[in-house]
This record gives sequence, structure tokens and C-alpha cells, in this order.
Amino acid sequence: MATSPTAMGRTSLTVGGVSLRAKMIRKTLVHPAQPTAAENEWLPLSNLDRVVTPTFSSVIHFYDGAVSEARSFECVVGGLKKSLSEALVYFFPLAGRLELRDDGLVDLHCNDAGAVFIEMSLGVELAEVGGAQTMDSLSGLESARLGRGPLYMPDQLMDMPTLVVQVTRFKCGAVAVATSWHHTIADGSSGCHFIQAWSEIATGAGISLIPNHNRQLLAPRDPPNPSLVQGYSTKSAHNLNKVSSDREVLKTFGGSQEPPVINMFHLDKDTVQELKNAANEELGEENVRKFTSAEGISALLWQSMTRARTESSTHDDDDYPRQNQEVTRFFMFVDGRKKLNMPKGYFGNVVCSACAVSTEDEIMNNAPSYAATLIRQACSRADGDYFKSLIDWVEVQGSSPSKSEHVNSVGHDVAATFWTFFPLYSMEFGFGKPTFAARNSPPRPLIDGIAMMPSAKGPGNMVALLNLSADRMQRLRSDPQFNSVFLGL
Repeated sequence: MATSPTAMGRTSLTVGGVSLRAKMIRKTLVHPAQPTAAENEWLPLSNLDRVVTPTFSSVIHFYDGAVSEARSFECVVGGLKKSLSEALVYFFPLAGRLELRDDGLVDLHCNDAGAVFIEMSLGVELAEVGGAQTMDSLSGLESARLGRGPLYMPDQLMDMPTLVVQVTRFKCGAVAVATSWHHTIADGSSGCHFIQAWSEIATGAGISLIPNHNRQLLAPRDPPNPSLVQGYSTKSAHNLNKVSSDREVLKTFGGSQEPPVINMFHLDKDTVQELKNAANEELGEENVRKFTSAEGISALLWQSMTRARTESSTHDDDDYPRQNQEVTRFFMFVDGRKKLNMPKGYFGNVVCSACAVSTEDEIMNNAPSYAATLIRQACSRADGDYFKSLIDWVEVQGSSPSKSEHVNSVGHDVAATFWTFFPLYSMEFGFGKPTFAARNSPPRPLIDGIAMMPSAKGPGNMVALLNLSADRMQRLRSDPQFNSVFLGL
């Protein structure tokens, strides 16, 4: 099930803004409980797998009282490893490695090399570091030593693991389980499908939905027809691994020398309904389809983040156009499973980024319904035909790097993803429901980001994870319109 562990050691971590000494108890590789069938050793990546950003997606769950007198940390870890090994029989791509081909493309080798599993101990109580919250330092990616990040790509010297799990215990008995999978292998829906199945095995319930690994379902057409694609390019991505720590490069690309930060905000269900009602009142036409919660929230955040951005911008050149005349784009990630009639349980990437375009002046000075309409129109264009065209477009590019243009954003754009319907709070591993669960990615430079999560307070309530440069975040927190809706956490 697991290979021999590496030696124990101590390391430094910044958790909740506090620098701590942590103890890495052990690092092992967890293999599938049964070998993967020979015919599945090489699993072809679909063109939708190849077009996503080569990074890790991460989720963190906190469980209060997981460790107690009746249940040791060793017992917790043992149960997680055993159930993970059994889950990897079904989700064997997560036990494999991404390998670089001679032509520059990446293949998925399902060789049962194993998921990286890290056990960590912190000598503080969870409350001492601000309580349960996103903590990217506990994702395990740094301890796994996979590279600098945020881009993680295999090279000629090192293959890339596809799954990293870190389990961290706190002095109070709370445990954090961080699960990070390579985005090339799976999108958010499939990643959460895996965690749900793993938790079902851990509790003895059995998997409720068997994964489908048939990536031929997303094969390109013959002949290909890429005519509908927009918002994607083959331009090389900025060197985000350098940008994230270089203030001068940040200034060159994004207009801000401040590093990016992620802050959490709460949005209660009554306010969500009020936002939706307000946007719909502005429509005025009875025969127009009403705005959804996602459209109303996205519109308000596009406006608020644009104000925070433009208030900070100055230019020495008098001929430079006013900042609020800059083009701004809103990228909304759209799931294509229903649009393409994919079978339930398909495991992989079936997402694209819909792109709404306007000027900063128009976004700030029009009613929220203006931005909501642009977002709706962009998402409506991302239908089944668009997904098929995107698959064909990647095929036509061959070995050229293909990606959404949000990766190349230079400070005027927003990217949003909604995970509010993912069952993050139903993922139990035998020691109760999680007290907090959310995406756990580190702050990213260049682009303003929105990740909407479900809330521990129940259906309809949401948590917003907002990614901004530190100076823009400070201005956002001072925005009266924003503060009338979002509550800081």
C-alpha cells in the first residue's frame, strides 16, 4: 500500500500569518490496493486536459476533535492511507505520473508510482493561528518538493506526481486534510468526485459513483472546425514562478508592486437573494430570463474589483488613455458536462473559460445588470458547439502551448469560478463533518481572482475567496458598496 517513509525532520511554515516550526513526521507514497490493468497504463489526455493551466488544484478540510484519547493521530493517518489506497484502484490516474514527450507534449503514465502522502504536526492549537481557514502552506506541495510553483510541469529529469495529500495535526486535536491534484488530470468537479469517493470508502459506505476514464469521448472532429473559439491563445504564459516573488516584474506586468493575497468574505443567503432581486429589478422586462445568483454576485464583484484597481493606477504619460477606458475582461469557468452529454462520473477536464469584455468605465458606471448581462451572454456562447470547437482548436495547434488568455492577464481582468454546488461539507472520513472546507490554492499574481465556495452555515450561504494585490485588497475592504454585501472573515 505504501512505500518506505522518508526520514523525519523539522521545517518552518507560515500558517495564518504566523511563522511556526513544524515537524514532518513522514512522507510516503501510497499505491493502489490493486495493480492498474495493463491496457490503462498509458491514458491519453484529452484536448480539454491540455488547455488548462499546468498547476495543482487544492482543497483543504478541517476536522475538530479528530485526534482524541480514543483515536490517535496514527489511527487517523492509517485509516486515511488505507482508504486512499482503495480509492486509487478506481482513480488510478491519481497514482500515476505526468511525463514529458520529445515533442513537448505531456502524457499520463498510469504506472501506480503512488500518491505523495505527508504527515505533519504543529505544536499549536488551531485557534492560535486564526482558526480554520485557507492555509496553502499546509497543501503539501512545498513538502513534496515538486518545484517552485505555481506552475508544475514535468521535465526531462523529473516526472510529475498527480496527487499530493498532507494531513496536519494541531495540538488541540484538530486535523487538516489537504488534497492537491494536478489540474491536467482533473477539473474541480472531478477532483471533488475523487475526494467524495475516498471519504465514502473511509466510512465504509462504498463508492456511490464509479469514475469513467474514457477520454475518447472528447476526441476532436474530422475535419476539425475551430471557428468559434475566442479568449484562448498560443502565447507563452508569463513566467508566473518568477512573477510571484519579483516585485519589479509584478510592476511591469500588473501595475502593482504589491504581492498578491487571498482574503475570505462571507455572503449570507438573504443577501444573495437581495443581490439577485436587485439585478432583476433593473431588467424591467418580464419576458427576460431572470439573473442567477452567480451572475448577480459576479457582476457586483467585477464592479468592486475594477474600482479597487483603477483607484490605484497612475501614469506619467499625459497621452496615456484614462485608466477607466482600459479594456477589462471577465473570465467565467463553465462546466461542459451537460452541454456535451457526458456520462455521469466522467473523470477529467470538461471546462472552458467564457470571456466577457467591456471597458472599466462602462463596468463601474453602469448598473450591475449591465455587467451581469455581459457575463450571461459570454457563458451562453460556451455551449456544446463551442466546446467541440475548442477541442478542435487545440488539435489544430498541435504541440504549440494552448491556454485560456486569463493566464496572460496583465492586471485588468478578473477570473471567477463557482464551487458552491460541490459537496465539500459532506466529505467525512470517519471523524465527523468538516468544520471548514474550501479551495486552498496560493495567491496568484497578475489577475484578480474569485472563487465562490459553499459555507459551513448551510445551503444558500457562500464564502468568497478573493485574490488581489495587497494594495487593491485594502481598497476593496474600504469600498462601502462592497462592505454592504460582503462580511470579512
